[in-house]
Amino acid sequence: MKKLLSTSAILLSATVLVACSNNQSATQNSSEQPKTEQKNTTSTNTKTKVDNSKYDNLISEIKSKLDPESTGAISVKIQNNVIDSDSSEPHDTIMILLTGTAKDSAKETMDAINSNSATTNQQNAITVFRMSISEFAKKLPDDNTTLSLGYEKSADQYDLIAKSSKQKDIIPVGEIIVQ
Repeated sequence: MKKLLSTSAILLSATVLVACSNNQSATQNSSEQPKTEQKNTTSTNTKTKVDNSKYDNLISEIKSKLDPESTGAISVKIQNNVIDSDSSEPHDTIMILLTGTAKDSAKETMDAINSNSATTNQQNAITVFRMSISEFAKKLPDDNTTLSLGYEKSADQYDLIAKSSKQKDIIPVGEIIVQ
């Protein structure tokens, strides 16, 4: 129960930090590069419909934590049997895509981080998102499925904020900065 409350508080704080971030300059000591992912992946298309119900509980939990008021700030896209640069094995990918003002705010924050002009609040907001995705990924039903958070730049091209599997964080999480 305590873990649930602290996770909820962290996610709420991250949402508030991203939404209320300002444009103050701050230096960033890490060499973080944006992770842009273009879905040039190979999928095996079969005539049978893939059963993604094994992800329903996790997706519901993610939606309730990241969009507790069901404002439509996130959408979920599942791709099955994907082979990409992260794994040579066919695996499923669950993409949590930010939409609307959440997307705009995240884009502004990621742009600031990538240009080394992010405030401490902006850096911490992204770190909290990455921590959350990392924790959610540990609940995935298998070791190969990946969970990512990002937004769509253009058709089938995404900027990723966080990406993790059950075993590892593909985009490193980082640490909260305390001033």
